[in-house]
Amino acid sequence: MTPKQIKKEILFLKSFSLLKSNPSKAGLMVLFDILFFAIIFYILPISNAYISHNFITPDKFASSSILIVFIVFSLIYYLAILFVYSFFKYCVLGFIRSLFDKTDFSFKRLGQFYSLNIIITGIFFAAMLLLSFILANAREIYRPFVFAVLAIPYMLFLYVMLNASHSSFYSGLSIKESVREGFKTTFTRVEVYKRIILIMILTALILLLLFLGSGYLIRLASKNYTLYLGIYTYFKQASIIIFDLAVYMFILINRVSFYSMSKDTK
Repeated sequence: MTPKQIKKEILFLKSFSLLKSNPSKAGLMVLFDILFFAIIFYILPISNAYISHNFITPDKFASSSILIVFIVFSLIYYLAILFVYSFFKYCVLGFIRSLFDKTDFSFKRLGQFYSLNIIITGIFFAAMLLLSFILANAREIYRPFVFAVLAIPYMLFLYVMLNASHSSFYSGLSIKESVREGFKTTFTRVEVYKRIILIMILTALILLLLFLGSGYLIRLASKNYTLYLGIYTYFKQASIIIFDLAVYMFILINRVSFYSMSKDTK
């Protein structure tokens, strides 16, 4: 095995080690992710409901223009969500970069990063429309299978494309170069990221088997059915929390891995 192959094999462990040796920066990444989810799932929906209830009502607009107003408002709301995402992801990338190099953080390229996300979203929205058209024209009996065949690669490509483009951009590439690098990584460098995806899938399967097995053992050990239902309810909630935390940890570590790969391929 060549040194380059060994480096690829231990990339995930190397990323984990970097985060472990820099707990303050890892903590800041987690904090910014929490703030992002708080804004997306609590603050923005409340603001959206307030504006919709008080300003965008049929009695304030002509019936012919209410649809246009709704579309414009929806677009503004979507762009606001995308900007919030861009802001927090840009900050997280700054923390990741500081794991590798001593650099001063700056918002100088935040506007370009926002534009990059708009372009990537447009590309994948067009792809989603095409996939939706294919799904709509499939026979109803085959639609669940067609959906699985189309949706799984789509989500994986989106995940890789997004992370590769973001890491390339923050490594110093232009918007155009970052998009090209994202596509190149997604479609021609499968060897580079397949281990990351395989680790995520295997871990998810292992956790799922552990949860199912533990639930079955709880059922066998509990002779009281009422007690079993109570225990299983808490067990199910704990399983969901553990699974979500495990997925988040892999996403966090993979961010570092993608940035490391972008540095190696520059």
